[in-house]
Amino acid sequence: MIGTQTKGTIMVLLSAVFFGLLPFFAIKTYAEGFDVSNLLLYRFSFAFVLIGLFCIYKKISIRINKKQFFLLLILAFVGTMMTTYTLFLSYQYISSGLASTLHFVYPIITIVFAGIVYKEKFTLKKLTALFLSIIGIALLSLGGGAAINATGVLWALVSGLFYAIYILCMANPELRKISPYSVAFWIFGISAILFFGKCFFTNNINTNPGILSIFYIVNLSFWSTFLSVVLFYMGMKHTGPGNASLLSTLEPLTGVMVGVFVFNDVMDLKSSLAILLILTSVFMVMQNNKKPNYRMLFIKLTPRRLRRA
Repeated sequence: MIGTQTKGTIMVLLSAVFFGLLPFFAIKTYAEGFDVSNLLLYRFSFAFVLIGLFCIYKKISIRINKKQFFLLLILAFVGTMMTTYTLFLSYQYISSGLASTLHFVYPIITIVFAGIVYKEKFTLKKLTALFLSIIGIALLSLGGGAAINATGVLWALVSGLFYAIYILCMANPELRKISPYSVAFWIFGISAILFFGKCFFTNNINTNPGILSIFYIVNLSFWSTFLSVVLFYMGMKHTGPGNASLLSTLEPLTGVMVGVFVFNDVMDLKSSLAILLILTSVFMVMQNNKKPNYRMLFIKLTPRRLRRA
C-alpha cells in the first residue's frame, strides 16, 4: 500500500510534469493560427469552468470579501496575466526548454527582493545560488554556439520577475484565510475576463477556432492548468510546502525534454551548462526550508503556484 508521503510525492511530480508540458500545447496552438492573447483567453476560460466544477463537487466555498477580491484582482493582473503573457511570448523567440528554465529564476529574484525590500539576510547559499544563476543567464544571452534571440531571453526573464512579485503578494495573510482552490477559481476567472477585455478592445477575438486548436487548448487548460494546480495542492498536504517546491524543479526539465524530443531543439554544450547552472541555483534556494521573517505582509517563498500559465 502506498504511504501518504509517497502518494504526495507522486502527485507533486505529476503536477510538475503536466505543467512542464505547457510549452508543447502552447506552441502547437500557435501553429493553428492563435495569438498569445486569444490562447490565454480560451485557456483560462476553460480552466475557470473546470475549477468551478471541482469546487462544487468538493463543496469548497468560493466566498471572499471586498479586500480579498481587490488583492486577487492585483494578483490576477500581475501574477497571471502579465506572467503568462510574457512567458508565452518568449516561446515565439526561443526554445521551450530555455524559456522554461529562464522563467524558473523567479526564486532567485524573490530572495533578492526579500533582501532589498524586507532586509532578509543574504546567506552564503543564497549568494552562491544568485551567482550561479547570473552566470547561467549570461551564457544563454551572450551568444556563441547556437544563436539565441535576446528578445526571447528578455521576455522569459520578465515573466520570472512578474511571478516573483506574485509569490511575495500571495503570502498576504488575508489570502491565506481562504482555500487555495478558491484562490485558483477567482484568479482563473479574473484572468479570463482580463484577456477577454484585451482581445475585445483590440478587436482581436478568435471566434472561429479550428477543431485541432480547441483540442490543444482544452488539453492545455486541463493538464497544464487545472490538474497541475489541484495535484500540487493535494500533494503538498502530504509532503509539506518545502518538499513540494523542491520537487517542482522537475518542471523546467520537462520543458527542456519536450523541446529536445518533440520540437528538435538543439542543445549545445553552452546551453546545457547554462541550464544546469540555473537549475542548480534554484535547487539550492529551495533546499532552504526556513521561513523568511517578513515583518509585514509577505512571509515566504513557498508554497508556489497558481499557474502562470
